[in-house]
Amino acid sequence: MNFGLKLWSTNQDMIGKASKLIEEDLFQYIELTPIPNTKIDHFLSYDNPYTIHITTERHSLNIADRYKMDFNLELINNSLSWADQLNAEFLILHPGFGELEDAIEFLDLINDSRILIENMPKVGLNNEKMVGYSPEQIRELIGSRFGFCLDLNHAVKAALVLGIDYKSFIKDFFTLNPSYFHISDGCLNNCLDEHLAIGDGEYDFSFLIKYLHFGKDNHVTLETPRKSLMSFNEDLYNLEKISSFLEITLKKFR
Repeated sequence: MNFGLKLWSTNQDMIGKASKLIEEDLFQYIELTPIPNTKIDHFLSYDNPYTIHITTERHSLNIADRYKMDFNLELINNSLSWADQLNAEFLILHPGFGELEDAIEFLDLINDSRILIENMPKVGLNNEKMVGYSPEQIRELIGSRFGFCLDLNHAVKAALVLGIDYKSFIKDFFTLNPSYFHISDGCLNNCLDEHLAIGDGEYDFSFLIKYLHFGKDNHVTLETPRKSLMSFNEDLYNLEKISSFLEITLKKFR
């Protein structure tokens, strides 16, 4: 299993520390989000394995809005350029909020098999109608051209809104054969997206890890909080927590 560190292109002062953790094989790759109007040069100075998280709705990307087609293409093409230069294996893409049909129509404009569509919560932080919250919608979005990034936290939040068991819901997502994951903890009385440290929420990590460990080539990016933007101590703490769950799970199969 490969564990990933989250970085944004504004975190240039952290790339040296991140690279050291990669060299020590504590983490195996960096999931990097290019922020508009930032430069790639500093990241090219380090020979790290990268994946790219395409710029998100935080910077106004929304592929489910048909009136933003040109703007969306500009942002995505910028992320594709970063991926090419950094030899990134995957690019993660949010399907946005609005209409499923508009997102599907937009994806016809893109042809890059490295792209993985990420599942979303059902309701956004501002009550948006999110696209890609269910296995059925993800199946339509990925078609035969794209892969799938399973955000476990998003899946739990969608299940809470739908009023169904989150474990069964997550099992349904695994029929789409994900090999790339986002993971964090959260509360079961909150339907909105949140990213808590492992153990600070209420998710059953024994259940979650049981599914994650089956693929040795799985990519798992930690989306846990980082109170100090100049330290990876919290990432290491959360990695240790996940590793302890993983060890317990593996013992059950020996």
